[in-house]
Parts: sequence; structure tokens; C-alpha cells
Amino acid sequence: MIGLKKAFLPLLLALVSLQVTADETPLLNDPASRLAAIDGTIQSVNEELSLQRAKIGELTAELEAANHEQKKFKSDMLEELKALRRQNQSMIDSLFSGSNLSQDTQSSLGGVKPLRNYETQTPDGKLYFGEDEFVYVREANATIDARIDTGATVSSISARNITEFERNGKKWYRFDIEANGRVINAEAPFVRYSDVRQSSKSTTTRRPVVSLNVKIGDYSGASEFTLTDRSKMQYALLIGRTLIQDIAVVDVSRSHIQGKTSPDSLLILMRDDYEKAKKEGINPNEEYDRQAQSKAGMIASPTNLNATVGTDPKSSLPTVVYQKEQTLKQDN
Repeated sequence: MIGLKKAFLPLLLALVSLQVTADETPLLNDPASRLAAIDGTIQSVNEELSLQRAKIGELTAELEAANHEQKKFKSDMLEELKALRRQNQSMIDSLFSGSNLSQDTQSSLGGVKPLRNYETQTPDGKLYFGEDEFVYVREANATIDARIDTGATVSSISARNITEFERNGKKWYRFDIEANGRVINAEAPFVRYSDVRQSSKSTTTRRPVVSLNVKIGDYSGASEFTLTDRSKMQYALLIGRTLIQDIAVVDVSRSHIQGKTSPDSLLILMRDDYEKAKKEGINPNEEYDRQAQSKAGMIASPTNLNATVGTDPKSSLPTVVYQKEQTLKQDN
């Protein structure tokens, strides 16, 4: 009996196999069944993709956290270095402030000396700007009383009779600065255009922006200035955030903290101060008019605009080539 069962077992398995195949064949040929099978596969793939996206999200979050920690670490290190620098400088300054150091003691200190005046500079080396400051503009060969305006993005200089011309294949602008009864001719290289929207108007005005070399206190460098007519305003020059950032801290309770950096240049006062001086019979440029009239009003063209960026007063400003006389209008 057992032998008979063994003989029929392969046949039984074969019949079962044929039955299963016969049952599955219609399923494979049925479109709905195939779509169902494909849908199941897609769901499996989507689940796998979801898991992978979740993993990628976790890794991204970890990387962002690591970057944040790295940035915070760098920031903390810089602050620590600044603090150490302030402490060291304070110690050095305290040695010299009103000191009765002997000549031998001073010699033993070598080249150590106070690096800055804390009335004009912060402990970490930035300049203090007051509500207004005297700014030497090389292209005008004049020191101009300027308004410090942290609300303005770009600085601006008073300009009339603006004329575009080409020099060495590049666009330049020639313009007149009218202030204090004088007309100063200046030239500067074009940088870009700026669309300015005035609060009283809904339209914008396109104005040229030029590069000017300026000096304020110990800082000298090239900065962008919008050309606009400020002849009816108090200040012929306005200093905005583009120049202020990274070099100065503004204290609006003070004025003219940095003083005049070029005492021999033409001085342009703010409108009210000039009118007051005129009524009192004072000519703020009397010495200038007497000794420097031969140089007054000549167009100054810098030979190297990038040579002066920095805070080293010895670097001064680039060499200037005076090209022609400017027009001077003296008050009667």
C-alpha cells in the first residue's frame, strides 16, 4: 500500500501544479489584476522612498545643526579674540595715560604705544561718526561737511550739469558741485544706475552712481555715491550705510568727531553754518583763497581707485592728476 502511494505521489503533484497554473493564467491575462499588481509594487516603492526621504531629512537636519554649531563657534572665537584685544589695548593705554613713566621704562617698552584715541575710535578699532562729519573728497579736492544718515543705503553727493563721457573705453561722469556760493567741477567713473523712489512721488528716478575717493579720520577708500541735486539742501554730501558699515559706529549726540583730515583743502560748510558765517563777515576759506587759489577748482582724476582701501592713515589717497581749472563763484 505504501508503495502504491509513492507511485501516485508524483502524478498527484503534477495535477496540482496544472490546476494552479490553470487558475493563475486568467489572473495574468486580466488587465485589472495586472494594474492591481502594479499598484501594489508602486506602493512598495513609495514606502521605500518615504523611508529614504525621512532618512535624508534627518541627515540634513544633522548637517544644518553642525553648520550652526560651527558658525556659532567661529563667532564666539572672534568675540573672545576681540575681548582679549580690547583688554590688551586697555592695559597698554593705561600705561601711557597721564603716566609718569621714566625714560628708561618707556625705552624698555620698546615700540609699544597707544594705538588709538578712544574719543574717536571704539576699543575694537571702528571709528565714531557723529551726526555730521567733515569728509575729504579727492575728486573735488574739497572737505565737505556731510550728514551721516543710517537710513540711506547709498551715499549721495550734490551734482548739477551732469554729463556722461568716455575715458579709456569706460563710462565716466562730469558734474558740478554747487555749494557755499561756489561751483566745483569734478569727474568720477561710472559704477551703476540706481532707481530712487521719492516719498512724495509714486514714480522712480534713475540716477547714476559713481565711485569717489574719500577720507574720514583715519579711514580712506573708494565708495559709491549717487549723483543728485542737493544744492537746495543743508548738506552737499550725505553718507549712507554702504560707507558706514564695517568701519564706523554712529553717535548722533556728537558732531565732527573725526575733525578735518585735509586742512589745506577747500571747505564746504552745511548751508546754515555758511549763511551764519557770511552774515558775520567770516570767510571760512580765507586762508585757502589766499594761498591755494592757483590749485582751486582743478578737476582731480585719481590714477588708481583701489589703492587706498583700509584704515591706515599713511596710505592716504591715490595720486591725482589735475586736468583743468574749475569755476569759482565768490560772493560779493
